[in-house]
Amino acid sequence: MVPLDELKSASSIDELLADPVGKYVVDPTFVFWYPERAFKGFSLWGRPGADDIERLNRLNDAVLTPHGGRHASFVDLQGLEGADPAAFASMAAYLSARWRPFRELVVRQALVRPPGFAGAVVSGFYEVLRPSFPVAVFDGIGEALAWLGRSDREALVGRLSGLRDQAGGAAGVLGSLRRLLCASPCRPALAEAARALHLSERSLQRHLRRAGTTFQAEVNAARVRVAQGRMLTGDDSLTAIAIDVGCASAQHFSAMFRKATGQSPSEWRARARGGPRRAQERRRVTPPRQGASSPGSVLGA
Repeated sequence: MVPLDELKSASSIDELLADPVGKYVVDPTFVFWYPERAFKGFSLWGRPGADDIERLNRLNDAVLTPHGGRHASFVDLQGLEGADPAAFASMAAYLSARWRPFRELVVRQALVRPPGFAGAVVSGFYEVLRPSFPVAVFDGIGEALAWLGRSDREALVGRLSGLRDQAGGAAGVLGSLRRLLCASPCRPALAEAARALHLSERSLQRHLRRAGTTFQAEVNAARVRVAQGRMLTGDDSLTAIAIDVGCASAQHFSAMFRKATGQSPSEWRARARGGPRRAQERRRVTPPRQGASSPGSVLGA
């Protein structure tokens, strides 16, 4: 295996495909990495479009070349905020066409889902395909890599985070902040967030200004995303959710939620669940939990 600090950056997708082992490639919405024949994966973040997914699909073809072989697959969607329908369609079409060779090559796959509503969507999308290899869903990168048996998981976590932030300057910092806030939306503080991101408070605020946002706006957005995930997959009261995401009152939560979505929390929950009938059906289907095997995976690597 090539040591993580010796991974080489490919200047293009074609360069990586020609000789992928020991290389990675960074794109505005993902980083695809191939440290060894038996272990490869990618991180996908932001709001990728169909063109982004098509480029990622080309890289996933690396496992189908003579360089490929049976391997453990790591898929990090922790920074995914959403994707347009064309992007999902592109991924589904790609996997439908290549699912058989992937089933033969992937030994096991660990997937890190995003928090909140996007995580619920990813978990639901897992019902599309049924792999013949073990798949587990996690809320954190470290746990996912441990399940894959990576003794160097802590170094890999740092490497992936660095590559992700390298992709977009202010956009990379913003993505890291959003993941941090979604993981702990209750009592966020600018100073603590800056320390966690290895930035000064002034530097963090400067990155946020460049991205056209503010710390408080990101806190509110994170609270809404986490609340949406809770409302979609559980039956907790809106008051309990409001308190858990850090709102001082149900009224404060409702005003913040309506400003972000144009709907009250109760209206959004009813529409997202498709009415009472669909809500009852959802209670009979438990989404994948951390570390639990999933009935299907929709992602390659």
